[in-house]
Amino acid sequence: MKYKLVVISLLCILPLTSCWDQRLLKESKLVYSMGYDLEEDDNILVTSVIKTNSQGSSDPSQVKTTNVIVDATGKTTSDSRLKVTRKVSGDYATNKTRVLLLGNDLAKQDIYPIFDVVYRDPRSSLGAKVIVAMGRAEEILKLNKVEESLVSEELLDLITTAESHTIVPIENVQTICTIMFDPGEDIVLPLIEKVDQNLIDISGLALFNGQKYTGYNLLDDEPTLLLLFKNQLKKYARFNLEVNPKEKDIRERYISIQVKKNQPKMNIEVSKENKITVKLNLKLEVNTLEYAHDELDSKKEINKLNKELSKQLTKKAEKVIKTLQESNCDVLGIGRQLISFHPEVWKKLDWNKDYAKITIKPKVEVSIVGTGILK
Repeated sequence: MKYKLVVISLLCILPLTSCWDQRLLKESKLVYSMGYDLEEDDNILVTSVIKTNSQGSSDPSQVKTTNVIVDATGKTTSDSRLKVTRKVSGDYATNKTRVLLLGNDLAKQDIYPIFDVVYRDPRSSLGAKVIVAMGRAEEILKLNKVEESLVSEELLDLITTAESHTIVPIENVQTICTIMFDPGEDIVLPLIEKVDQNLIDISGLALFNGQKYTGYNLLDDEPTLLLLFKNQLKKYARFNLEVNPKEKDIRERYISIQVKKNQPKMNIEVSKENKITVKLNLKLEVNTLEYAHDELDSKKEINKLNKELSKQLTKKAEKVIKTLQESNCDVLGIGRQLISFHPEVWKKLDWNKDYAKITIKPKVEVSIVGTGILK
């Protein structure tokens, strides 16, 4: 009986096929970053940065990493990519792409058609970071190197560092997809610019309405404040504010603080006339990083600073809200809250028109809880 079972098992195994679907790394041209720009006649320029390894000329045992930049123009993203593959020997592989860079003009159009081919291709890198360029994407990617780093690595390092400092949100190709189609929330993306011949810098956040870049941005410390309201505090969140403008020594006018804990709260009130009022309260516990004016051992000084910091950050928050409403960017997801908790009110709204008209009142309360090892 056992013999018959063994024979039957072997006969069943024979027809089974082995693994045949393979793509060898040595035959692949790995695309580490891609840029998209708007050309004349609404054509799309795709710039691909392909990472290659070669042996060193003096020492064959050393591997030298370089970038090969290939671009092509087409009617659609897929058309442009097809033309790029004709210029590349081997398998044009996008499964390791780390950064997708959108040119400023192209981002102001509907960006979903750019990503359609990415979402449909099972080999696409859904974890790639999405960035908006202040200018053209190709100008940044064709830097090739930023100081000593290859441009793809530098872009990725800049974004991950900014994420840890609560300057940009942690977003990628996959996470922005659902928000793009959400009528009650909008996306924001990192905004990057070329500041020198070989230097790039994160300028702030690009604000979107639906699937289009509005042309409005949050700059300086505004993105950090916005992310704190969204409860997206990461490892660091720092502010440098002028609290003693009358001091002769300029260094004694300022205080640097780091947020230790944040507690945001959103309260939506709807009147009988369907007038919407949104109250945004943000409580911050902060540590003092620098305060040359000193006197932090005085409770009176601490209270004065708490009051002044709260006043200034509330004023900054009001400016952020004004920019969000002017750009029609509901990044705080107020519409999503209305959909969930006030569905009857939501049905009566034209959110693209009504969002800018609602009343939003931000308030920031700061409490200094740490002064370092000095008093």
